[in-house]
Amino acid sequence: MLATPIAGDQVRRPELLWVGSGAWVACDPAVDPNDPHRVIAYLECKDGRVYLLWVTGSAGVCEFASLRDALDQISQRLSVPQH
Repeated sequence: MLATPIAGDQVRRPELLWVGSGAWVACDPAVDPNDPHRVIAYLECKDGRVYLLWVTGSAGVCEFASLRDALDQISQRLSVPQH
């Protein structure tokens, strides 16, 4: 069975900017490109793992088995309404 998401359930995906050597910067596509708050996280693929360093919101490093898992975590944060 296919589920059709409604507008309120849309997932926001980050924009990835490659910075070289298995590393990316994840940006919020809804924020102006000149706004420094556009950067959400830094991701690095190393030794078969993906390390995500949050730049906004909660600080810290998370570890994931795949880039898809890391991107899903970022998308989840982007989809939470900001107050």
